[in-house]
Amino acid sequence: MNLVQKVKKDIQDLEKVQGASNVALIIIKTLEKVKDKRKSAKILLSARPTEPLAQNLVKYILKTKNFKHAKNLIEDTREKAAENAAKLIKKNDNVMTHCHSSTVIKAFEKAKSKKIKVFHTETRPLYQGRRTAKDLIKLGIPATMVVDSSNGFLVSQYSGKNLMMDKVMIGCDAILEDGSIINKIGSFEMAATANIEKIPVYIVAPLLKFHNKDWIKIEQRPAKEIWKNAPKKLKIINFSFGKVPAKYITGIVCEFGVIKPKDVKKIIKKNYPWLS
Repeated sequence: MNLVQKVKKDIQDLEKVQGASNVALIIIKTLEKVKDKRKSAKILLSARPTEPLAQNLVKYILKTKNFKHAKNLIEDTREKAAENAAKLIKKNDNVMTHCHSSTVIKAFEKAKSKKIKVFHTETRPLYQGRRTAKDLIKLGIPATMVVDSSNGFLVSQYSGKNLMMDKVMIGCDAILEDGSIINKIGSFEMAATANIEKIPVYIVAPLLKFHNKDWIKIEQRPAKEIWKNAPKKLKIINFSFGKVPAKYITGIVCEFGVIKPKDVKKIIKKNYPWLS
């Protein structure tokens, strides 16, 4: 197996390469080492079709050949988004999150002096929420986990006065043209409940995750991830991602501050015209 095929396989294995930033970074580093960059890029990007961050940065690299700047963009935009998100968090806030986002974790780290508490999901079937738990505990931030199916109830007022959330903060894999986002399956339910309860929902992510359409192909992963030895006649749908409509989003917290979903296209055009 050559390098490109090996990296593609690692990207497809969510336990080896997690998160849009890490996917983009490993693709960029791999392209630095190979001769046929266009062909290799096509193979690598096919591993995760719901990752516009990688797609956008590969587009930038093929145009400019500036690998160093592309790698710096990943970290710089992530850092600025985290800084802006931390400013939104108030003292003693209860914050709900879902899956694992390195940018959201950075935001929590920057806000931990405010004595926040973070509530999060397991994120089935591959349990990325356990990584979130480990990161939070390592940072000394009080963490509470719930199973995915109880996330809506927890966010609601019916879970109890002491469990009321002050805000929801999640990352995303793609920011669509209409201001909606694509994130790990389960994000829709959390955002919809928060909207009913009038709890603000913030998406913390660089605008480099922009996808210039209002839909993106949703990845469906193997049924065996959910039930390894399921009955043969049982059909299992294993959506990896879901869409959160713009109407459920209070603001997208990115490298340019907190922006309204309706302003995404305008800010992209101004700052990243090569993405339009």
